[in-house]
Amino acid sequence: MFLQEYEPQWAEVDGVRTRYFEAGDGPRLVFIHGGQVGDHAGGESAQDWDLNFSELAKRFRVIAIDRLGQGYTDLPLRDEDYTMAASVRHVATFLTQLGLGPYHLVGHSRGGYVSSRIALDYPWLTASCIVIDSASAAPGEGRNDVVFACNPHAPHTLESSRYVYEHYSYSTKNVTDAWLAMKQAINDLPKNHVATHKMLEEGQLASRFLPRLVDDRDDMYRKIEGDGFRRPVLLIWGYNDPTAPISMGLRYYHMIAQEQPRTSLHIFNQAGHFSFRERAEEFNRVVSEFVLGVAHGE
Repeated sequence: MFLQEYEPQWAEVDGVRTRYFEAGDGPRLVFIHGGQVGDHAGGESAQDWDLNFSELAKRFRVIAIDRLGQGYTDLPLRDEDYTMAASVRHVATFLTQLGLGPYHLVGHSRGGYVSSRIALDYPWLTASCIVIDSASAAPGEGRNDVVFACNPHAPHTLESSRYVYEHYSYSTKNVTDAWLAMKQAINDLPKNHVATHKMLEEGQLASRFLPRLVDDRDDMYRKIEGDGFRRPVLLIWGYNDPTAPISMGLRYYHMIAQEQPRTSLHIFNQAGHFSFRERAEEFNRVVSEFVLGVAHGE
């Protein structure tokens, strides 16, 4: 349950102790979770892929990483690395050190921005790019602030996390007590309270993280509209995603497809932001077929 049947592995990535999981054989598939460092209601980590990891490890060499400052990976060593750009570099450096590329990159939400940037900036590491429900990558404005504006619960509490994940979802069946307890254990880590203080009380979120992300997204769109992606791209979206509306996924598809003919969009009906969990069996099939098609040159 939640990858606990696998022994966690550890790597030093530019001085940051980094947790990851690895299993299986075949084409290399890398899961990149969402959220951001200092997110007090998230607790997102490699373990969010538990409904996908074991099944896909039957056909692929599957790797799931805790991103910079998230899960059980250490916090950034410098204040200037409380950015999405630093999170991208962290994953890219980890994959370079692992030395198994090229990889099929599977990124959810903010992790979809990471997978997109690595595919654009490090094409030699990339076999294909899969982006899931990512308002961070897609053109337009996400609706997180609207959807979660009325969360009545205190930060870092189980009740706050439950509110967030239930409101992310079309069906709340995947929002189990066990899943939330796993996330709460991460939220309770002292390092996450340090990160939240830096992002909110010290102002890193407003002064550095968000402005830098706006600039970096503009740079990414210029690259997409210029040379475009050099590798096949699959977008996966929940039709009922309340925070990254399907209209954003469609806009991202049209932007990418202008320059990359091997671009696909798969929409899960009756699925919200965590479509890879809400529709896990179908998600595993779609990803498997796409990756095998790329591997066979289809």
